[in-house]
Amino acid sequence: MAGLEFRVLGAVEVRTADGDVVPLPSRRVAALLAALVLRVNRTTPIDDLVELLWNEDELPTNPRSALQIYVSRLRTALGDTGRTMVRTDAGGYSLRVDPEQVDVEVFRSLVRSATGITEPAGRIEPLAAALALWRGEPLAGLNARDLIPRLDEEHLQAQELYVDARLAAGESADLVPELTELAERHPTRERFWAQLIRAHQASGSTALALATYGDVADRLRDLLGADPGPELRTLHAELLTATATATGTAPGTATGVVPRQLPATIPAFAGRTDDLRRLDELLPTANLGLVIGAAGIGKTSLAVHWARRVEDRFPDGILYADLLGFSPVTEPADPQAILARFLVALGTPPDRLPANAEAQIALYRSLLAERAVLVVLDNARSADQVRPLATTGSGCCTVVTSRNELAGLVATEQAEPIRLDVFDPPQSKQLLAARIGAERFGSDPASVDALVERCAGLPLALSLLAAQIALRPQRSLASFVRALGESPLDALSTADGVGVRTIFSWSYRQLRPELARMFRLVAQHPGTEITPGAAAALAGVPIRAARRMAAELVANHQLIEIEPDRWVLHDLLRAYGQELCEPGEADAAFERLLGYLVHTGFAAAVLLAPSRVRVELPELPADVEVVAPTTRDEAFAWFDAEQPNNLAVLRAATGRADAALWLCVWTIADYLDFRGRSGYAQAQQLALEAAVRLGDLTKQAHTRRDLARGHMAMREWDEAIRQHELALGIAEELDDDAAIAHGSLGLGRVYTRIGDHRRAIEHTQRALRIYERTGHVDARANALNNLGWYHSELGEYQAGLDYAQQSLKLYTESDSEFGRAVASDTSGYALVGLGRFDEAIDLYTVAVDVLRALGRRLDTADCLMAMARVQDRAGRGDGARASYAAALEILDALDHPDAETVRNCLAQQR
Repeated sequence: MAGLEFRVLGAVEVRTADGDVVPLPSRRVAALLAALVLRVNRTTPIDDLVELLWNEDELPTNPRSALQIYVSRLRTALGDTGRTMVRTDAGGYSLRVDPEQVDVEVFRSLVRSATGITEPAGRIEPLAAALALWRGEPLAGLNARDLIPRLDEEHLQAQELYVDARLAAGESADLVPELTELAERHPTRERFWAQLIRAHQASGSTALALATYGDVADRLRDLLGADPGPELRTLHAELLTATATATGTAPGTATGVVPRQLPATIPAFAGRTDDLRRLDELLPTANLGLVIGAAGIGKTSLAVHWARRVEDRFPDGILYADLLGFSPVTEPADPQAILARFLVALGTPPDRLPANAEAQIALYRSLLAERAVLVVLDNARSADQVRPLATTGSGCCTVVTSRNELAGLVATEQAEPIRLDVFDPPQSKQLLAARIGAERFGSDPASVDALVERCAGLPLALSLLAAQIALRPQRSLASFVRALGESPLDALSTADGVGVRTIFSWSYRQLRPELARMFRLVAQHPGTEITPGAAAALAGVPIRAARRMAAELVANHQLIEIEPDRWVLHDLLRAYGQELCEPGEADAAFERLLGYLVHTGFAAAVLLAPSRVRVELPELPADVEVVAPTTRDEAFAWFDAEQPNNLAVLRAATGRADAALWLCVWTIADYLDFRGRSGYAQAQQLALEAAVRLGDLTKQAHTRRDLARGHMAMREWDEAIRQHELALGIAEELDDDAAIAHGSLGLGRVYTRIGDHRRAIEHTQRALRIYERTGHVDARANALNNLGWYHSELGEYQAGLDYAQQSLKLYTESDSEFGRAVASDTSGYALVGLGRFDEAIDLYTVAVDVLRALGRRLDTADCLMAMARVQDRAGRGDGARASYAAALEILDALDHPDAETVRNCLAQQR
């Protein structure tokens, strides 16, 4: 059926283009469809679908087969005879349709478009259209509660944005009934209460606004055992100040009353021993402490906990204000309004407040000059918010928390910065144990370890997880591990809208559009470490601009700089950034990243192996900047920088961009081989699978030869021979002379390593004949050098030396440094057989120096070992020990199996 509409914002429905409902045969089929719709155009793993459709006590004997039956029924219901909509993917299933056919995707698109409109009145229409798509409880009638929390939260956030837009447009009176109903329906969602209070106030009903605050404060204490949050407290203070100004009385304050304004402390505070010590060190001399860190890192908890610990050192009071620097729904607090509140709290009658800002600041400082007062300024957005409120009295102290670095305060006010990091595993376990109790914590240590790992040390995530565990005593800890693995942001959210996703969104919404785009696109990087070139490619901007934007994201704590020009994302922030992207936007970013890696990698690869046969590259995307390395050192440096991400990028490209995947592996193959880096075999295996999917036999033969090279390096001779023979068979089938020669040459190398030198000579002679016919000079020199080695292995040292010298002459003529090194090594080996040790050592020394300069570590180690043996025979014990030691250092670094052999040789020398 064409033009189907998929609806999950209510009962699960499928409608035709004419509006007719498509019958679904069962509730399980409907649940299956809902799961696929909520991950439209993405693969849903089979295990996730099985867990959704069946409880543990009703699992069929063969769940996968049963799932296939339901998938078949769904395809039949949708008329998907060609399996183009419900597709079978690697490890799961997916629904492949235009997002415009899915109501939840249309809803999200409308909300995103509204948030991009500056004028509040302009947001009303798209938000109204988005909310009109909701037909009731999402997935109504299905037992699929695990799928619903995120949908509910998105619905509530959209309603909040809609109300904000209407409030800003002056519709306060009309909103009161609607907000009253929303607040009653969601009694612990403080945002609706705050909006209702503002609507009352804007409608002229200040008394009703104050009464509403009293009502919600009582409810929150009854339901949650907690006081209202920062937004409601700030709003309440504004109402009191406004009332006091109108009546000429101080709001709840009289001379002699000591202000103690701290919010409720966290009962189970954990960790942060070093950070508390640093705060203690602020006293008695420092006036200003700055606690900075990412969203959810625990800045407010630390500041409030510390303030409680030291409150006896401030007998004249503690002032607290949430500066709302990152609120998603209101502008940052005006420091002058906060200052007026502080002055009233310190005993100044509202009618005696100075008229202008300068006079108020002067009065504030005068009042504090002889007092001992602690001021806590939470969630500051900028230094300008802080400066009017910071204390200057010798007995006072100010502590500021912020997600931004506020470098101006450090530079001009000498603020002491205290940067919070994520918890380490012991701290994470301490927090979790304190929140869920020792018995539950100790019931399943393996699951606790997994939960700690998946929260990645973020205190907010651990706290939310602990709340979920405490509220669900019947659930096993292992079930929470599974939930975090499947959808971490959904698992770390509560029904009343508190969650990691929500907290992250507050910071994200404060970013300029170009920074917001950069954040969500660098989150698409499959690897763990992000370089300037990769960041620039993902965002499609020049590298210089990428560096500038990355620095701003570091200052805002959305990126972490681990060293110059190297950044990482917290795992949960990465997950949040990834879900912000549209599929098309994410795909385009990944395509640009691959273009950058392939083109820069190609330029670097040919510097490492100039004689290498080139491959054809696709066109570089126009918005990708490539700064190609120009020297071998620059090439190695570039590969070293990108190497930690290689396998992650390749796996992400699997089945998605196979041609680019294969080219990526082509570019890194020599680097991994020269450096002896781990991941060579895995990369080549991924490239081989890509070549098979592409149906490209030439690429398959090439990759099998490279796989054989990897097996040979690890002394896996049988597998190396098998791969070479498979590659040679493909080459013969294609009648590809060059590939036949390359395969024959490779087989010769393996056979000589297992002692079959005659067969090695036979294969190498075949390759040499082809190279002589085709005029491939470097390959001909390579074959001659190999023949020199093989004849020397048979004791035919003069023949070996003759072949090696022919090879050295060709390599010298073609100016091949690597060729000169290997031919010198082979000549040295033949000279040893002829008893000419001093000449051999001289040639080995040349070979080692060249190989070391070229960065070919494993080849360098092999040559050092050969030279050590000759030095030993020549009576040069010191030289032999030095050569063995140098070889051992390389092999240990590579975790190579030959290291133990060399260690034994070195021990015998001593």
